[in-house]
Amino acid sequence: MIPPGGREIMLPCLILLGAMFNLTLVVAGLKEFVIDDLGGSVADATLFFSVETFAYILFAPIWGLLSDRVQRRKPFIIVGFLLSAGIYWMYWSVDSVQVLLVLRFIQGAFSVMGWSLVMALVLDRPHNSGRGRDMGIMGASLILGVALGAPIGGYFSRWGGPRAPLAAAAALFAVLAISAFFLRERSFSTSQVRIGEVLTGLKSCPNLLVPMLFHFVDRLAVGLFVVVFPLFLDSLGAGDPAARGRYLSLFLIPFALLQLVTGRIIEKVGPFKPLFIGSIVYGVLLCTVGYADLLLLWPVMIALGVSAAVMFPPAILLTARLSTPLTRGSAMGGFNLAGSLGFALGPLLGGWVYLVWGFGAAFVMCGLLEIAVGLLGPYLVRDWSREDLAAIGDETSATE
Repeated sequence: MIPPGGREIMLPCLILLGAMFNLTLVVAGLKEFVIDDLGGSVADATLFFSVETFAYILFAPIWGLLSDRVQRRKPFIIVGFLLSAGIYWMYWSVDSVQVLLVLRFIQGAFSVMGWSLVMALVLDRPHNSGRGRDMGIMGASLILGVALGAPIGGYFSRWGGPRAPLAAAAALFAVLAISAFFLRERSFSTSQVRIGEVLTGLKSCPNLLVPMLFHFVDRLAVGLFVVVFPLFLDSLGAGDPAARGRYLSLFLIPFALLQLVTGRIIEKVGPFKPLFIGSIVYGVLLCTVGYADLLLLWPVMIALGVSAAVMFPPAILLTARLSTPLTRGSAMGGFNLAGSLGFALGPLLGGWVYLVWGFGAAFVMCGLLEIAVGLLGPYLVRDWSREDLAAIGDETSATE
């Protein structure tokens, strides 16, 4: 049985699942596409993801600001997904790495227009009851999409060649654009607002930097994992890609499924305790990864997935409740900017620490960052106003 208000949240979350699915759909055939077909290098294959991430960093806040300016989300979402579909279709005929990377940057700019503003549209929902549940459903959709894309894309590559996932992604983005026509958009003021008003509204709520900081560190950990964890598994003898996929699934499955549970928890206890305690536990577990063997990694990965699931819904709930209808698109853009920046820096930092000090140090460094923000959190929120604490439904957690 779908709870009251649940039907309204399902379509945007299904769209988010599809958008995240497309992000990893091309992973499995990337070597054959970029290196074998186009004659690129491993660095070029890496850049295929990096340039998209940098487009997210640059354009997520711009689209959020513009959508706040015109007081609309849905037209941007439709255009973003339609243009993404067109560029993915253009990938099919690309014959040089240089052209591919230019198109990838442009595509990243339009893709983030679509999915970032869908997230803002979810945050726009006017009621406060059930907000934690909404954040949990949204988190589960995002993670499930990321988790399902790579293995299914692998089958597409096997059956239709390395460019088949690109065509599938183009078709899916077109479906997402059509689906976006049926999104229910919150009624805003019919008059546009000046960008200066939006920026003033953001400046009046510096507390938004707190969830952005946590999201930055969490995504940095994910970026580090992308580079260091497969190398670590290979050093332990897990050279089979299927084996690596099984270890990642031990993390991703509880991470995705328990988002809903976390959403219910934060409705009862507020976002602070799950966010702070979850970050500390997650950090401690990260510190152990580089010193575990293949057998011990099974429970460690499951525990990591459970603790990671505790952190995303509280962070995005804080973003929803600390922002206003006037600034919500910009706040969501800033939240996604912080996450994309962390994801871009994670591989660089993790790869450097691994090369200098080894696997154990790379995971310890990442874990210590998580522990640090978890311990710092209570100090960051102790001087928050009662109005902000009341807005997030947690008047006591910050002061206990």
